[in-house]
Amino acid sequence: GFEEMPTSKWVESSFWNFDALFQPQSHPARDAHDTFFMKSPARANGVPEEYYATVKRTHEDGGDSGSIGYGCNFKRDEALKNILRTHTTAIS
Repeated sequence: GFEEMPTSKWVESSFWNFDALFQPQSHPARDAHDTFFMKSPARANGVPEEYYATVKRTHEDGGDSGSIGYGCNFKRDEALKNILRTHTTAIS
């Protein structure tokens, strides 16, 4: 079973919904899992820069995690796209 999370924050940035949970920016699930991208506002105002840098580095080369990362070119524009939140993992 599951329990509904008490929140009224329905719009989330791709950064918090996907990137911070270490789903690659090129992963097909970003489009396949009922992801609805917002037209207005289309982009988040930003994310904490120190955390953004850590997540970016981890995606690209593993950072300090011991992983080799995804070997991708992490894109800020992709991370700041606003979506209707697809799950509550980002707020738990």
